[in-house]
Amino acid sequence: MENKKKETNKVNQGELSTGARGGCFEIHVRGQLDESWSEWLEGLKVTLLDNDEMILSGYIGDQAALMGVLNKVYGLNLALLSVSEAGQKK
Repeated sequence: MENKKKETNKVNQGELSTGARGGCFEIHVRGQLDESWSEWLEGLKVTLLDNDEMILSGYIGDQAALMGVLNKVYGLNLALLSVSEAGQKK
């Protein structure tokens, strides 16, 4: 029984360590950058909103890439408002 438990833990840890599958994401932040930042932000589309906010959207390959984008947003001192997979119900 203990061996099965260890195997299950290894499988679960493997899923977490390899990162989630890629997908389309929307990252909503307070603050604005122009479209020229798109390439630096992994090619995400920059959509400016009227209320000094913006949405970064597009395909992100895996969880590590998502964390990379979020770290860049943090480094720019932009306030993170939400992160969601496009097409997911809130």
